[in-house]
Order: sequence, then C-alpha cells, then structure tokens
Amino acid sequence: MSFLNPLYFWGALAAAVPVLLHLIRRERARRIEFPTLMYLRKVSKRTIRYQKLRHLLLLLLRVLAFLFLALAFTRPFREMPQVSAAGGKVTTAHIILLDNSLSMSYGDRWERAKKAAAEIVRRASVGDKFALLEFSDRVFARSQIVTGKDTLLGQIENGVELTEKSTRYSQALRLAEKLALEAGAEKRIIYLISDFQKSGSDADEQDSRLSSSVELKPVDLGSDSFSNLTFGEVKVLDADESNAGSFQIKATVVNYGTEDRKNIRVSLSLDGRVVAEKAVDADRSALRGVEFQIPALTAGAHPVVLEVEDPNLTRDNRFSMILEARGKTPVFSVENPEPKGGRSPSFFLSHALNVSSFSPYRLTAVALEKAESVSTLTGSLVIWNDASGGGPALQKKLQDYVRGGGGLAVVLGKAVTAEDFNRTFGSWVPVQMEDSSLQAKRPGQASHDYALLTDLRMDHPIFKPFSEPHSGDFTGAKFFKYARLKAAQGSEVLARFDNGLPAVVSANIDKGRVVVLAFPADDSGNNDFPVKAVFAPLWQQILRHLGNLREGRRWVEVGETIEPQKILAESALRQGRADFDLNQAIVVMSPDKRRVPAAPGASALTLEKIGLYEIRSPRLSITVAVNPVPKESDLAHANVEEFVAGWLPREASGAPQSAVENERMSLEEQERKQRLWRLLLAAVLVFLVSEGLLGNRLALKRE
Repeated sequence: MSFLNPLYFWGALAAAVPVLLHLIRRERARRIEFPTLMYLRKVSKRTIRYQKLRHLLLLLLRVLAFLFLALAFTRPFREMPQVSAAGGKVTTAHIILLDNSLSMSYGDRWERAKKAAAEIVRRASVGDKFALLEFSDRVFARSQIVTGKDTLLGQIENGVELTEKSTRYSQALRLAEKLALEAGAEKRIIYLISDFQKSGSDADEQDSRLSSSVELKPVDLGSDSFSNLTFGEVKVLDADESNAGSFQIKATVVNYGTEDRKNIRVSLSLDGRVVAEKAVDADRSALRGVEFQIPALTAGAHPVVLEVEDPNLTRDNRFSMILEARGKTPVFSVENPEPKGGRSPSFFLSHALNVSSFSPYRLTAVALEKAESVSTLTGSLVIWNDASGGGPALQKKLQDYVRGGGGLAVVLGKAVTAEDFNRTFGSWVPVQMEDSSLQAKRPGQASHDYALLTDLRMDHPIFKPFSEPHSGDFTGAKFFKYARLKAAQGSEVLARFDNGLPAVVSANIDKGRVVVLAFPADDSGNNDFPVKAVFAPLWQQILRHLGNLREGRRWVEVGETIEPQKILAESALRQGRADFDLNQAIVVMSPDKRRVPAAPGASALTLEKIGLYEIRSPRLSITVAVNPVPKESDLAHANVEEFVAGWLPREASGAPQSAVENERMSLEEQERKQRLWRLLLAAVLVFLVSEGLLGNRLALKRE
C-alpha cells in the first residue's frame, strides 16, 4: 500500500481526543454510608460490565472515525506496475493526431500524413495501445484506445478523410492528452501530424500545457517554401443609375507564399456559365485587385462564382456568392380623389418612388373607394396617404394585412381628423391622434411659426443611412402644419419636432410593421419637406423597413451554422409570399448533390463543405454559398520547436523531465483510478452514524 500524502498521518493524532475525553469523564465509584440497604436497587456486576463494554465500543467507533478520516486524506492506493502481457515490456500509448484541415490538401501533404501515421503504428511494439484522432476546427476520435494494429491501419488507409475546415490545435491536443492519461500505459506519446500553420494557434493556448507524463512528438509536413493563390476581400456594389440592375464585383487575389505568379487566369461564372475572364500577375506575399461588371439580372437569386487558377491548393480556388435581384415591389397609395384643378396627394411620392427604373418600387395611386374592392394586399406595401374614413371591411383588411406580415405607412395631412384616425387605427396600432388641428403654434408665438425635426434615432434602420457625414440633412425642413400624436406602449418614436411632439412613430404588429408620420407627404400648409433632397431617400428607407427587407447574406464560411427553416422564411418574406408554410418538409443538399442528414430535433445545420448548398421545400428553393475560412489559405509555417516548447509544462520547458517527476505523475494517476479515499470516507460516515445511535441508546437507558 502506498500513500500520495503521507504527511496527513499526523492527523491520526486527533484520535487521541476521544481517548482523553473518555478518561477524563470516566465515572468513579463513591463510598456513601447508608443506615439500611432496603431502599436501594440491586444491580448485578454483569450489568455493570456490560455497560462498560458499550462505553468502550463508543470509544472505539470515535477513534476509528478519526483514524479513517486521516487515512482518507493520505490518499492511499495499491501500487501496480504497468507492464504488457508480452514479455513484461513497458507499454506505450500512441495517440495519433492527424490534421485533416483544408491546408493539408496542399500538394501531397495528405498522402504523406497517412503514410507517417501508418509507419507509427507499424513501428510500435506488441501490446502497445493506440488511438487515432482527426482534427481541424473540431476533433473526431476515429478510434478509441485499441491494441490491434490491423484495425488501426485499416482506419488510416480507408477511414480518414480530408475536410475543408480551418485548423485549431488546442482542443485537439487537450483531447489527445485525456486519452493518453486514461490509456493505462506507463509511457504516453502524442504524435501531432500536421503542416503546422501559424494561423492554427489561438491566443488562448498561451496558458495551455500538457501533462508532464505525456510526450509530444511533432511530424512536420509543412514547408517554408510554398505558393497558394486565393481570394481576399470581396465586395459587391450596386451599379449606378446608368446601369440599373447591374452589379460591380471588386475582389483581391492574394498570393500567400514565396513565389511570384504570372499570367494568372481569374474567371467569373454566373448561373453556372463563365461570363468573364481576366489575367493578372501576383507577386509573392502581395495582393492584386480585379473587378468584374455583372449586367442587369432578372428578378431572383443568382449564384456567382469567382475562380482563380492554381494547381497547388485547389480547394480554396473558388469564391461563391448569391446575388439577389429584386423585381419592383408594388406600393399602393390609398388617398382621397384628386381635387379638381389640383395636384394628386401622391404627386411628390410618385416622383420619389417612381424616380427611374433603378427604383425597386412602383407606386400606384388607389382611390379610397377602389381600395374597398381590392381582394388582397399581399406582396405589396400600403401608404395610407391622408385618406379619411374607410369602411369596416377595409379597416379589417388593413389589420389582417399588417398582422400577416404587411407594411403600412400612415401619412397624416389635412384630410385626416383625430376621430377618423383613432376609429380606423386606434384599436390595433399603439398610436393615438390627440388633435386634428394641423396648424403649428407655440405659446407666445405667431400662428405662422414652424416646427423642425430633431431627436432622430440614427441607430434605427430608417435613419441609419443618414448617420454618416454629408449623407442628408433634416434640419432645414420646415413643418408649418402637423398632427399631434401620442405614442403608447409597444411603439417607438423615431423622430420628434423641436417642441417635443412625436413626428415619426414605428410599431411592430404581429408579423407586420406600421410607421405613422405626423406630417403630410405633399407641400400642403406650406410644408417644404417634399422639396428637400432627403425626402426621396427617406421614403425609400421607410418602405425598405416596412417591407422587412433584409438582404440575405451573400455568403457564409465553412464551419458556420445556419437555420434552413429561418432562411426559407426570410426569403419568402422578401418575395412577398406570406402564405409560406413553416411546417413543411425541408431538404438540404450539399455541394456534391448529396442529401445532408438533419440531427433529430435540431433546427441548426453546420456547413461542412465549400460550394453551393441548396435548401429545398415543396414551394421554395434557396441557394447558400459557402466559402473557406480566409486564414486557412495562409500556409505560413510555424517554428515547430517553439510550438512544442509552448505546450510543455513550465518547469519542464528547456529541461528534460526527471524520472522522479514521471514516476510521481504515474502514482497520482494510479491513485486517481482507484480512489480508495471514497471507501474510507464512507467508513467514517458509518462509524459516526453508529456512534450516534449507540450513544443515544445509552443516554435513554440512563434516564
């Protein structure tokens, strides 16, 4: 029997405490003279001896409790030499860490890595133990601790495979260390087979160290001489008005490496067809910009692929993206009939939204009476443009439209009274109109006084584009007439007049959105906002917000997770398909046209491959572009000696481990596996419970 903490044997002296208390409190017979013995109870000597025996048993239980408690803290264990069954040789645990990240597909690195792993297994002694782990940004145990070589060689030859993920060493080494310590072998070696990218080391590895009983042996497949071409920063820009509907793509070709590359072919494919090619030169460790112009696209999503010609590492040659060209969104302006000899209430709105073919909106004025007969508003946006009244059927139609995901802008002009607004919208929109008088007046000021916009919420999507310098100025707009609004709970004020009254109020109603503007969309009442430069872009932003228009991500990186159901729902919303069923079956196809199995009960999916994924449902199909992690294309080689030294224990860095330290760790591991201290603590508990029960019984009898 051996002990890890023998100094705790001094704690056994505590067992003397109950002995001393027993001696101090021992009962002593007193001599008392009685005139007669007839009043005393006769007690036999046998009973007295039996009582003394119980007291001694109590003492024994208390002493044993202290002794076993001290023994538990010494952490005893039965030392067992670890030898193999074959010839008494020292067993060795070989933990093979095989890097299968994207960078390992450079040249012949992967084939060399598999050969190195197989050679480690073949050279091992009979009775040695093995484990095979593959790692990139995640770790996968291809095999747990085994002793058979043939099984492991078969896994190396046919089981392991390359991935397209990035490199991360820390979690792989941690899992390898855990397997090594649990292998039950006297010697433990981790073989790290990798190209040792600098980008694979994280900042959190600075305080990471391996156990002193584990040896780390690197198998370096990297090189300081390499060349890899890939894409760096990629930007997609909307073309100007002269090229409405087209896109401009700006990309940088990066030459990671030590060689100059000349006459590199860079191509752009649209919908699976090459539409443009260019030839560029890229000096070593340098960037080279390239631009492509994509002509006007039809409405819908279009896969676009940039490709650079490079035979060294082909998996990161492509950069995919999805460009979504939208058709014109219909916008209905519900308004009163156009007055004779006057301008339509939507005169300025039509110039702001129907500005050119570049505008994504198509405004149509609809008389209030005609709006009553419209069967559905789905797929469009609605502007309630200073329209008064509206029957119950139209009011219900508007409410159902918004709650179903529609967007409604309410413009308050001279035709709308507080009674009309509150009757039409007050029951379901958290905004109330308090005063139908639109004349701007302040105490002590003339009636022709005007109000200014202030306190704009520049963090809100409507006003965020105007937060940059020289992007638009609202301070010059004068409002001589406006409505007095009261924003209730559930709404947010996006802008106020300089007298503190709400000017623009937004609210989410179930799936839809409502924006209420306290001022008209024309120049009635001498308001000059419609002639300001910010009028048109503001309305573009309002409609963009009402349409819940969020551009889908044009690409994601491998290793990220997506929610296919959520992506389909957002795409359906952008297309105005409010009837999309979220409960219908969804199938995800990988870039190699294989069905991706979904984990039971999981809504998220991890993207494992580079290329174009397809999310299919019975009525909608979406394409998701997946690109490599940029840092994985940088094959810069780390200093292997420094890497290994960084994982050694601090006391062992720069000095060989002593046999005593190895033996010490081995003893701790043996004790950790046996855990005899738990049994000792359980015995202490039994002793204390027994002592309590016996002590209470004696006390009751004495009474």
